[in-house]
Amino acid sequence: MKLKVAIDAFSSSFLPDFVALDKGYFQAQGLTVYPTPFQTEPTSPQMAEAIHSGAIDVAIGGLATEAFLVSQIDSDVKVIGQLQVAFPNDIIVSNKFLQQTGLSESSPLEAKVKALVGKKIGVVSTTGQTGAFVSYLFYLFGLNASKDATLVPVGNNVSSAIAALKSGRVDALSFFKPTGEAVQLQQVGRMLISPLRGDVPQLTGHLNSVFYAKASLIRAKPNTFKALVRAIAMALAFIQKYPDQAAKILQKYTHISDQAATAVMQDLRSSYPSSPIVDQQAYNVTA
Repeated sequence: MKLKVAIDAFSSSFLPDFVALDKGYFQAQGLTVYPTPFQTEPTSPQMAEAIHSGAIDVAIGGLATEAFLVSQIDSDVKVIGQLQVAFPNDIIVSNKFLQQTGLSESSPLEAKVKALVGKKIGVVSTTGQTGAFVSYLFYLFGLNASKDATLVPVGNNVSSAIAALKSGRVDALSFFKPTGEAVQLQQVGRMLISPLRGDVPQLTGHLNSVFYAKASLIRAKPNTFKALVRAIAMALAFIQKYPDQAAKILQKYTHISDQAATAVMQDLRSSYPSSPIVDQQAYNVTA
């Protein structure tokens, strides 16, 4: 049984995939996923298009929002299961930004968001989740991110994002974890807005990372997809039982420091569900 798969980026959102690969859970279920290391699609629209066109069979690490996106043009696309129930995206700012604004992590959300007006904000892409997060925050306070700030695509690599913040190419980042932890350990800046910390109550319980495919393919390969779900279930159970070992696997695939991996897992452990079955309430929050 084989499936051609892809993920969005080597980020914490897709740790269950890394665990399933690293611990041999796909193989244990008689399933070969390829290519490995996983193929990455640089933006959400490209991941969605790859599913729509048949270039890949399964987005084993895709955002729920991109599944919504592709379903608008291809009703055959269906979410199979969940990988993460939380919003692991932060607004990270430089030390210079903090000095100029006098803000801190404990400042009111409105003050933090309005301080981003006129700033250059690094994102993976303007059309994906990182750009959408900025748009959503601005929308909450009657602002328009496309007019009131400049979104700067910096790619989906943690190191390149940190380099952009260090050099002053951007004033802030809207980026997935563990970027914020790495920035803080390098003393380049701080996480100013963190939904996982409770800074954005509206995003509590957000269905973030999912795996999805075309229903026609699922019907054609039912046993293959059952094997996929079982492998992911095994990975989720491992993360809950052995968080320290899971942190090591996260470090291996994201190339962050041991310190950053340990720090981010303290926040993220509760974001990984115990079951791959989609939580309806989390789905509704994202919708």
